[in-house]
Amino acid sequence: MEAPPVPRPVEVRQWRDGEWRPLADVVSHEVPVSVVWEGGSCRLWAWPQDIGDLALGHVLLDRLHDGPPDGPSPAGIRRGDARCTDGVWHVRLAPNPAPPAVADVAPDAAKGEEPQRGAASAPGRLSAPELLETMRMFMGAQGLWDGTGCFHRAGVFSVTKGEVVRRAEDIGRHNCIDRLAGWAAREGVDLSSHVLLVSARVTASLFAKARRAGFTWIVSRSAVTTASVDMAREQGVTLVGFARDREERFTVFTDRAGRVAP
Repeated sequence: MEAPPVPRPVEVRQWRDGEWRPLADVVSHEVPVSVVWEGGSCRLWAWPQDIGDLALGHVLLDRLHDGPPDGPSPAGIRRGDARCTDGVWHVRLAPNPAPPAVADVAPDAAKGEEPQRGAASAPGRLSAPELLETMRMFMGAQGLWDGTGCFHRAGVFSVTKGEVVRRAEDIGRHNCIDRLAGWAAREGVDLSSHVLLVSARVTASLFAKARRAGFTWIVSRSAVTTASVDMAREQGVTLVGFARDREERFTVFTDRAGRVAP
């Protein structure tokens, strides 16, 4: 098995506390990634590890997504895989799954009202201490940020298992969501029944990508924006920001489903 990549050592000079000093530092690798699929191709820039999941997720969420731009596919995420040949990643997708049964629609639809995207999913509930412990587990794990200060991270948390079942790190925060979606497509995991944990701020673009992946509950260590809050309210998505275990705090911006227990 090929050894995982490591940041590149560099000799630099640093200005600190009013003086220059030599410093042995490290810099993250960033490489071009060529991706092709039936009907198209693109090039990404990324950390050179687990590229197959990145390529698969990117194609599913940004190139061939068949749902609304800020919501999941009606039929759920497609299965697929990615293989590398001569330095090019080839993404193959399975046929679209059948749409969910009528019984799976949001409760609003049963009353004859407009269904709220995301309201029907049930990732479970967490108390305040449990949510903080979840973030402590997520952010406290050793990662590529250590030593480089260059990486975002995102994770898939299972409330029923009480653990982060998948974690992704990359230089780009959107790449992290792509990686999680690619893993879910490869393994057949329904992300709507899990919590998305992120280190990055939740902007409109990140929120939309998370929704295309199927997430209905997003917890960020960082800030949110008015656009992401408005979108979350409209779609019945639970959105939590500033979840910082060391400060023992978090802010619930939207939680129509009551997933964050009092």
